[in-house]
Amino acid sequence: MRIIKLDLPATYRSADPEISLVSDEIRKQLFNELKRMDYEITEFVRQRAAGYLPPNYAVFVRTQLKPERTGAVTELWIVDPTVRWPAGLLTRSAWKLFVPILSNVVRDTTMERFRGVEVDMQEQDARVSVLAPTRSWRDPVILTLGVFLATTLLWLVIVPFLRSNFGF
Repeated sequence: MRIIKLDLPATYRSADPEISLVSDEIRKQLFNELKRMDYEITEFVRQRAAGYLPPNYAVFVRTQLKPERTGAVTELWIVDPTVRWPAGLLTRSAWKLFVPILSNVVRDTTMERFRGVEVDMQEQDARVSVLAPTRSWRDPVILTLGVFLATTLLWLVIVPFLRSNFGF
């Protein structure tokens, strides 16, 4: 199992070219309305993103509004129950391929629910983080590392000590 966190940054601009979001009052009003609609937009993003994934995946969405940058960061947390070792090593690069699809979902959903606002997704700034469960001592990587260290200790420390002191 892996938990994948995708950070999808976006900037907002007015669909009407005569309205500029540079003005503090207009930007404040925009973000107040976005805060009111945050739960609704977030839930629709979650539902649409879940539609692109198999039914046994869990999707959680959180939006952090950034009024100082006239934008937001949408965090998608996806629980992928199918990834095991060693396929987990490629998880991050595989999910980077999915960023444009999820960016489209976020952009389209926000623009549907909040008319008058254009959403520009910064896909190149998107971050994919993969959280793996902690490993126990029986994990193949840890066992391999333990055997390597024990063998190295034996041949570099113990065998030379025995040969020099006991003449083996």
